[in-house]
Amino acid sequence: MRFHRLGDHESSARPRPLRVLPWWIALVGVIMVIMATWATTAWLLAEANQALPQVRAGLRIDAIRTGLSVGAGTGGAFALLLALRRQWLNERAQAHQEKVAAMSELDAVERRITELYTKAGDQLGNERAPVRLAGLYALERLGQTHPDHRQTVVDVICAYLRMPFASPAISQPPARPPAAEPSSEPGPKPGEHHPRQELQVRLTAQRILTDHLHDMREGRRTTPANPRFWAGMQIDLTGAMLVDFDFGGCHAMRAIFDEVRFVGGANFAYAEFDTDAYFEKARFEDKSGHFHGARFGRRAVFVDTDFGGEEASFASARFCGMTFFSGVRLEGGVRFDDAQALLDFDTRWGNERNWPPRWSLDSMKRQDEDWAMIVREDHQTVGGPL
Repeated sequence: MRFHRLGDHESSARPRPLRVLPWWIALVGVIMVIMATWATTAWLLAEANQALPQVRAGLRIDAIRTGLSVGAGTGGAFALLLALRRQWLNERAQAHQEKVAAMSELDAVERRITELYTKAGDQLGNERAPVRLAGLYALERLGQTHPDHRQTVVDVICAYLRMPFASPAISQPPARPPAAEPSSEPGPKPGEHHPRQELQVRLTAQRILTDHLHDMREGRRTTPANPRFWAGMQIDLTGAMLVDFDFGGCHAMRAIFDEVRFVGGANFAYAEFDTDAYFEKARFEDKSGHFHGARFGRRAVFVDTDFGGEEASFASARFCGMTFFSGVRLEGGVRFDDAQALLDFDTRWGNERNWPPRWSLDSMKRQDEDWAMIVREDHQTVGGPL
């Protein structure tokens, strides 16, 4: 195997430095013109001197004329070379100017994008909710117009949602002091966000995130995607609190929902995760998770996940790789109606699979040769409480 140093390709791609034309090249050109003229004239004159006397004078004049023509031609060829070099220099200068203009334009675009990021970040940290909303919409517009920055925009929105937040729907209102006694509790600290206003900002952030991950095309290989769909995104919402989170029909490359609190329900129906979907220690507090028709790629991790008191649904779900349901809490039961698991999958990342208690993979019940059904081991009514 042949290895190249890092600088080898870089040096070959760099243009050679421009060298100034030495003065002696012009002197050599003049000498060549003179020598060509003298040599041609001398040779032709020697031939003319051997002719008959009556035609010798005319031949000598023709010899001199021919020698001068050869000198002029040699000088013209040298001048043509100089003209070609001048043209090459002009083209190289034009290419350099175009490159400088393109770099200047790229720098201007990057500078403008950096300014937009900075301004949006300042807006997200503002005390006023409308200003924070403006920052979110500015980020959305930036990601929509600059596809190369979409993952960064998604990362910023996810980071905002990971910030600590006490939802007004679950927080207890403070006890009102008696009218006769003044309140001894300190007032709101400067910079604190109003809970209900912050809730609206976070709902907007969730909607922006899921709107651009929503892809419900049936024939994705032949049907063009919606221009608002951002393909190949990875999301990390570790430790976030998500309210009425609707991820239905969304398509992500990788998603991390570890230790997330899902308040008010969470919908993952027909969601697709190309590689990994992590829900380790996630909690579904008000309503259980709804994963009807979801597709899990390389890993589906529901370790120590708490699905609350309602029934969790994985009906018609597809598990295409490793699956982990160890330590899962299912007080309301779980459904795997028509759920299937891929038998022959890529095991380079591992081949471990564990299902909730009383559920297993029945390779005898297949819809085709590659997929096996997920069934209750006790053969009771599917979806009954554990």
